[in-house]
Amino acid sequence: MNNGTVSLSKGGLFSKVSLLMTISMCISALGTFLGAGITSIGAIIALAIAFLVGAFAVPFAAKKSTQAGLVALAIWTFISGLFLGPTINHYVAVLGWQTVFLSFLGTGGVMAACGAIGALSGRDFTNMGKYLMFALLALIVVGIVNIFVAFSTGVEIVYCLIGMAVFAGFFIFDFFRISKAENTWFNAITATMEIYLDFINFLLYLLRFIAAVTGKKD
Repeated sequence: MNNGTVSLSKGGLFSKVSLLMTISMCISALGTFLGAGITSIGAIIALAIAFLVGAFAVPFAAKKSTQAGLVALAIWTFISGLFLGPTINHYVAVLGWQTVFLSFLGTGGVMAACGAIGALSGRDFTNMGKYLMFALLALIVVGIVNIFVAFSTGVEIVYCLIGMAVFAGFFIFDFFRISKAENTWFNAITATMEIYLDFINFLLYLLRFIAAVTGKKD
């Protein structure tokens, strides 16, 4: 009887996350569309700061009340979309909208497959988190170096493959954590943020990989 209750509880949390993720992606897509024409460096920096601040503000708001958390999540994903707009617009111009759209669908497929492994395989992925964090820090450091030192095509491809592998790992780990978490709106909101970030980062690494492989980085 208890097992059935737990199962229903987790199913409820997955339903909440699925709903919020769908809404968040729609809001982000609107922001991306509206932000496609942003060219001001100052505006992009301001959006980046707002995005980073929002990553801390959303959980804080969600602790205060569910309504505040949901509103904060919507605002944060919209700002995220505005911030991503110029980048996505660049890839649309370089690769074509069909490739970008297929990359989006492909990222969704990877998320679903990895999410199923994390949530349904029955394996304990608890220890996976610390390795992923070290890998993420390494990606950030290498990314900063790349600002000042251009990568060769080979290095670029390897870097993107590692990035995709890391965020595929985060899909597994974050869905595993959802399967173990209590069914609350606070957990749903924070889990949605994590999955959303995994999705966006995987998509960006995938687009960058395609651009490198096809020789269309510029």
